[in-house]
Amino acid sequence: MTDTKELSDFNNYLISQRGLSANTVKSYTKDLVSFFEYLDSEKLGLDGLKRMHIRGYLALLHQKKMTATSINRHLSALKTFIKYKKRFGYKDTANILEIESLKNNRYLPSFLFHNEFDTLTSFERKDKTDYRDAAIFELIFATGLRVSELCSLNISHIRSPHNEIRIIGKGNKERIVIYSDKAKQMLDEYMQYRDEFHPIDDALFVGTSGKRLSDRSVRYILDKRIEQTALLKHISPHSLRHSFATLMIQNGADIRTVQTLLGHSNLSTTQIYTHLGIDQLKYAHLKYHPHG
Repeated sequence: MTDTKELSDFNNYLISQRGLSANTVKSYTKDLVSFFEYLDSEKLGLDGLKRMHIRGYLALLHQKKMTATSINRHLSALKTFIKYKKRFGYKDTANILEIESLKNNRYLPSFLFHNEFDTLTSFERKDKTDYRDAAIFELIFATGLRVSELCSLNISHIRSPHNEIRIIGKGNKERIVIYSDKAKQMLDEYMQYRDEFHPIDDALFVGTSGKRLSDRSVRYILDKRIEQTALLKHISPHSLRHSFATLMIQNGADIRTVQTLLGHSNLSTTQIYTHLGIDQLKYAHLKYHPHG
């Protein structure tokens, strides 16, 4: 049976000592509850686990048609929990920490070409929501911000004469992102209308209720604008971040610079964008050449 107090203590550890975001902690908790439910169904406890039990759990996840990425996320949550438990004398009898992650098939993330982004932002700007939405899209596209980072921005974060924003990203890691003059112009235009939302705090981007926008709100806004502009590509807010990285690599930025701007801890996470060049060329050839 899941020990709610132990999970609560673990969550506090992740937040206070590991500096993980609330979303990551929530994801870890959900995955661990799944593991404990498996233990309950097999009438097992944490003590005395064997490797065969962990293999059974991973096989169960596979039977649920989970991708390698999702299974690896569950395994990562479990390993983090076991490391935490070992601090208090837990014996890892199943050698969980030695289990290797599944090989991930690297995929090319969805992104927008520059002309497609122009289509996305081609809607007429007449009221406060139009100016807000355009500023949101432009800022992510110009900086590569995570949507969660965008939603956490306050007005004070953008008051810089050098077009810089100080970001506290994953793991409480600080970085500086740089936005373009065009993004600055669109932010300035939005700020002329922001008070019409009757904001209740210092949040940069707010909804009609005056409250800070959430990740889900930004996704809803994007879906609405895609439908409005008839953009022939299904994308998520995260796709705008991918678009930023893709264009940076395409135009000659070195991978270390892109890693820093994106806030990636590991270079391997950024390296996916180095593979986009030839695929982008193929896509453009098929789409635009009459004999493609």
